[in-house]
Amino acid sequence: MEIMENSLIRLIRRFEKRSPSVVRGIGDDGAVVMLEEGRFVFVQDGLVENIHFEFSFIKPYYVGKKAIYVNVSDVLSMGAKPMYFLVTIGIPDRITKAQVLEVYRGINAAANDFNLVMLGGDTVSTGSDFFIDISMTGRLTGPDYLGRDKAEKGDLIGVTGYLGESAYGLFLLKKGMDKNKKGVKRFIERYKDPRPPYELWNELVKSGITNGMMDISDGLIIDLERMMAESKKSARVYMEDLPIPDMLKKASMEELALSGGEDYQFLFTFPKQRLPVIENIKGKGYHVSVIGEVTEGRGVKVFEKGKRRHITSKGYEHFRDREK
Repeated sequence: MEIMENSLIRLIRRFEKRSPSVVRGIGDDGAVVMLEEGRFVFVQDGLVENIHFEFSFIKPYYVGKKAIYVNVSDVLSMGAKPMYFLVTIGIPDRITKAQVLEVYRGINAAANDFNLVMLGGDTVSTGSDFFIDISMTGRLTGPDYLGRDKAEKGDLIGVTGYLGESAYGLFLLKKGMDKNKKGVKRFIERYKDPRPPYELWNELVKSGITNGMMDISDGLIIDLERMMAESKKSARVYMEDLPIPDMLKKASMEELALSGGEDYQFLFTFPKQRLPVIENIKGKGYHVSVIGEVTEGRGVKVFEKGKRRHITSKGYEHFRDREK
């Protein structure tokens, strides 16, 4: 029997303990806990060599930055500002002290970007592959969290930035493409240095229009399916409205906008009547696209020129090919 990531999470949920202080537990980008000082978000996300990155394509410095960014993205997705973090790294014999220091320099650079404080962590030896695991906490900026279970029927679906950039950047690196070639650098930089669009997130949050939110880490369709599953709704997505870079279209690789992971853009839903607020944010120079709508039912349906489009790949799925 195949072990799919979503199925594994459902199994793990059996061990979840209920508590009056837990506002939102397993099933989202982060957990929300109510303490005397306020409501806080706790997240944990890791990167494993040869699964999430390869040192042949990305330097240790950027691995450190990326590890922070993916956790910052999760905290922001819950409607919270990140504050503190812990770091655990697993180091095989072939990794040098200089490489480890470069990882931490990257961690420090990304942490400074968001005024984060590192509290410590752990270092362990591993048999073969390097890994880095971050635990991070943040505080809600408003009275309630955002998250995957907040989408409402009739909501419009928005997305920040462009889709497929990181996946196309990795594709170019694997092809041995010249990094200095015109138009290429943008995609490779997005793969190496996927800083979440904090300033745009801040505009969305302070406007108070967002219902559901999550980041796009494994691919638009698979992540939107996760949101709809938690919200017990369905979604309609329109290809014509997706923010797909022209280079992907010219290369006939539009599918990367649907299934390419590690964009770390924000996927969110909001009431139709608040569309003028989105237009106002766009007027400030931020890139936001309205790509579909939330409906009754289950799953995600993609349409192109009025016809249902068959999706061959929804995104990255851990344990896809692993048997029990």
